[in-house]
Amino acid sequence: GGVLTGVWGSKFYRVVFFFPQILAVVIVGVIFSRVYAPDDSGLLNGALKALGIGPVLFMANPDIALWSIVGVLVWQAVGFYVVLFSAGMASVPKDIYEAATIDGAGRAAMFFRITLPLLWDTLQVAWVYLGIAAFDAFAIVQVLSVDQGGPDGATTVLGMEIYRNAFSYSQFGYASAMGVALFFLTITFAALTLRVSRRDTIEL
Repeated sequence: GGVLTGVWGSKFYRVVFFFPQILAVVIVGVIFSRVYAPDDSGLLNGALKALGIGPVLFMANPDIALWSIVGVLVWQAVGFYVVLFSAGMASVPKDIYEAATIDGAGRAAMFFRITLPLLWDTLQVAWVYLGIAAFDAFAIVQVLSVDQGGPDGATTVLGMEIYRNAFSYSQFGYASAMGVALFFLTITFAALTLRVSRRDTIEL
């Protein structure tokens, strides 16, 4: 069997991907407000103009506004998962991989039969965290979206509705009820995820 090696430059990638984690969410929103700017000053529209395309109204078009915000959320969050799974993989004894390599196992087989089962607890944590983050997304929507959740409600999230009802419409009781509903929705999601994905612990 061959010598098992990691991904070249993985430490550098971890630093690059983790960089957004040190930025405040509002700063991320401000940065991408310039990236998505509808005129030539926007990073994306400037590049599109050089290609003879555009301009694209990223945040004013209901069909792509939500996907534009999802792109920001992915960019902002991916570093957390890179570090989380890197730490989990570092805890797997190399002897297991070496034995599998000697037995002739390929990388795909090692991933599905060794890495994935041994990272199951990490995967559970990541899935719960990702779900909770998806329920939130308030700050990015607040900073980036048109009319706080627009256009035409295309980027509205539950947190945004709670904020709008409380501070724009002064419907504090309604907003409080939605806040309680969001709390129980989040707890229920986490509990169901842990229940559905529960499996026997693998002893190393």
